[in-house]
Amino acid sequence: MLDTHSSRLPDQYELDDYQQMAIGLRQLRYPDDMPLLRRWMHSGHVIPQWHLNKPISELNVHFEKMLADDHQRLYLIGVNGQWVGYTEIYEAARDRLARYYPANDDDFGWHLLIGELSAYGNGYLRPIVRTLSHFIFEHTPARRIVGEPDHSAKAYEVVAEGLCYEPGGLIHMPEKIAMLYFCDRDRFLTANPREAAEVDRQAAAGHWWRRVVDQ
Repeated sequence: MLDTHSSRLPDQYELDDYQQMAIGLRQLRYPDDMPLLRRWMHSGHVIPQWHLNKPISELNVHFEKMLADDHQRLYLIGVNGQWVGYTEIYEAARDRLARYYPANDDDFGWHLLIGELSAYGNGYLRPIVRTLSHFIFEHTPARRIVGEPDHSAKAYEVVAEGLCYEPGGLIHMPEKIAMLYFCDRDRFLTANPREAAEVDRQAAAGHWWRRVVDQ
């Protein structure tokens, strides 16, 4: 793999959220995590957005290609020790999204799937997006983060303003009409400070993902 901003992202990350949730990221493990991803991709609340309700052989091909792409990193997302979702963190200027807006070289973006039905609609979206934003701003040179959820996914509208994601207009992609969002580094970090002492404490602490049993 080439030495890119994405390849230098850490394999694991944890943030104790303001809602007393421990939100963690762990690099996707292939093929170990495929049964979990297949279950999520076949869930009724996931299919309309992701369209990956495919046989495991086709999913394996899809994720092998994704993992070989050096402009992104793939992670499982955990909340309080349970895997609940999946995210793709990517360099926007090297992504197809750059066809739809004038991307800066250091723009980063993310795609988010909350796969566990028990976690869907339970208030996890805001702390997860907050964690993804901290993760990107702490470990990349990004001056802004971009997002492009389907414009019909109204949950993102609810959390966007409070997390400093500003709408940039609709874009028409082959699979969806998306709302483009931008999150400015300085504005986000001012509104969502993370103390250096807390960062150091978490770095020194044991991480829950070393204790959790993979599903």
